[in-house]
Amino acid sequence: MHAIIAALRQHLRIARAYPAAMLLVLGSFVLVIYYGHVEHRMAHAAGYLVAVWLGAFVTDIVVELNPRQAIGFPIRHPPWKEVAVILACVSLALVFLAIRFSSVWKELHGLSRLAVIPLIVFVYPIALVLLYLLVFRYRPSQLGINFHYWYLPLFIHLIVGGITLAVAPDKSHWHAAVREYGVVNLLFTGIVCAALSEEFLRMLLQTRLGAALRSKGVGFVLATFIWAAMHLPVTAQGSWPEFRHLLFGGMWTIMPIGFLWGYMTHRTKSLLPAVLVHGLNLWGLQNLG
Repeated sequence: MHAIIAALRQHLRIARAYPAAMLLVLGSFVLVIYYGHVEHRMAHAAGYLVAVWLGAFVTDIVVELNPRQAIGFPIRHPPWKEVAVILACVSLALVFLAIRFSSVWKELHGLSRLAVIPLIVFVYPIALVLLYLLVFRYRPSQLGINFHYWYLPLFIHLIVGGITLAVAPDKSHWHAAVREYGVVNLLFTGIVCAALSEEFLRMLLQTRLGAALRSKGVGFVLATFIWAAMHLPVTAQGSWPEFRHLLFGGMWTIMPIGFLWGYMTHRTKSLLPAVLVHGLNLWGLQNLG
């Protein structure tokens, strides 16, 4: 009971400390409800938001029950310097994604295509990892590389999976993904290629933007907004009608689950829980369309 009360107080403290960020988060929740209404999936939208809040709530309970000493995410250089480097890498990643998933890619041949391919190191983001380890001289432990709360994803998957099966069973794509990719490829693609790189980038963005803007809350929201925006070139496939649809619909619907993953990293001071939840997120609860 003490842990439950402490978790509730934690949420109240956040709301009081970062009112602007809370308004932005609630605004994204309202957009999800609106999009659910448009798509005639109100129960789905409501269940999705409940799953996000419960995931954050359970994260707080677990941290309260088993507090762990952690280095956290120290910032050793001027925040704006690091933000500038991160945003430059994000911009180069967007350039690659915009070219790769548009009609321009089909027109590129030979050396022109080879000149674009190296930009993929900013998508994953290999370049940022090397910069932080070799240039900025951070230790892996200062970047959230540890095994703290490795078991937390089990609870989060039970919550998200249970609610998905209750309100949107048609969105679960576990069986289809396993049949198409196989277990090994699925784990590698989901955890290493997608989740690890995206959660590493999110951690850098939300901590460095928060410090640069002197508001952890606003930095947290902006980090998730940037992460969501990076999905647009991939899913829109260069089509303006599809891009517009995703901009005002799909992009906003993935932000709440991004908030959950970012919050898990913030509270556990570890990348592992969010990586395991994100990498195995085959429930599709965030897909309202």
